[in-house]
Amino acid sequence: MDPYAWNTEAYDGSLCTQDDIRVKRVLPLVGNAGSILDIGCLDGTIGTAFLDQGNKVSGIDASNPGITKARERGIDAKLGNLEEALPFPDGAFDLVFAGEIVEHIFDIDHLLDEVFRVLKPSGHLVVTTPNLAAFGRRLLLLVNRNPNIEISFTRGAAGHIRYFIKRTLFDLLRHHSFEPVYFTSDMVNFNRRGTIRSCWLARAFPTFGRSLIVKAKKMRTSRMQATADSRA
Repeated sequence: MDPYAWNTEAYDGSLCTQDDIRVKRVLPLVGNAGSILDIGCLDGTIGTAFLDQGNKVSGIDASNPGITKARERGIDAKLGNLEEALPFPDGAFDLVFAGEIVEHIFDIDHLLDEVFRVLKPSGHLVVTTPNLAAFGRRLLLLVNRNPNIEISFTRGAAGHIRYFIKRTLFDLLRHHSFEPVYFTSDMVNFNRRGTIRSCWLARAFPTFGRSLIVKAKKMRTSRMQATADSRA
């Protein structure tokens, strides 16, 4: 599959806004971090909010129309494939934002190693991804219904190929030398469309929330360096 052709056709613009509840949860975690890389930046909708917080924002995405819009909004955006090496130097960023991205990536280990590489020693990673153990998904499983898991790229699928719960996401981050420092969620849905929901419950019981939202700190030694040291 050509990732550029797929993204140009399927993702020409963001489906969220700066008023999206998930985005509102993310903004305080990013704050005025400094230099930010938004991987999967699309048209810069969220990146613009980072700019408004006083940050310098770069981005990368596989959607040609998305990149054009992001650049128009003042984001230093590059066309690229997240399955390949990130086109940025070592230690270039204070924070990397991966919003609804990790569930789309085949070689997630490679991507996280690349994120580690482009972050400064004191850098942070902020990740959001759908929660497989969300309250609504649990109810669907109880009645033997598909808990919104995609099984093909047909019928308007978003292209999700992997699914996370809190523990598996934390384990993955730690395996790649990121230590989670904050965990929250956006909302607990009580119906399929999310018109009946509770944001308070998501803050109180984030493992039941729609999204997993994690801020993690880059550790001093990478997984690859630790392996090399142990063999020396």
